[in-house]
Amino acid sequence: MSPLRIPFLVVTCLLPIVATHAAPPAKAFGTREQMRECMAMDDALKARWHAIEVAAAEHNRKFDANDAEDAQLVEMKAKLDRSDKNAISAFNKAVQEHGQHVQQVNQEAADEEVIAKAYAADRAAADDQCASLTWRPADVDAVSRERKKAAAQAASGAL
Repeated sequence: MSPLRIPFLVVTCLLPIVATHAAPPAKAFGTREQMRECMAMDDALKARWHAIEVAAAEHNRKFDANDAEDAQLVEMKAKLDRSDKNAISAFNKAVQEHGQHVQQVNQEAADEEVIAKAYAADRAAADDQCASLTWRPADVDAVSRERKKAAAQAASGAL
């Protein structure tokens, strides 16, 4: 390898790195109206996320109930008197009901997955719309005061 080749390779390898670390693109200042929109979107997304968390907790509760019901059926089957037709019918009915409960929980999980994917897409869209904006401190203060005032009025109106 010639002595000039090594510096050339080093420069060639470092050029893409230096190019990517060049000055970041200038961020645009957002208007107060854009800030209000972004904060309203964020509030709505937080409320949706809270609803998703509540639904997930309820789903987990039902899932655990199904596990307990399944364990109960296993125990019931072990004690089942196979000569008693009424006991067999009762057991079969309990198994059918358990199957319906499992299907219901599975359907709820599929529905929640669709909702979670829609939330993720909406969150990504909001981030794309708002994350590239920079807010002037005066705008942040003004919009924050507006929101506090609106919240105080809503709280006093609710009482």
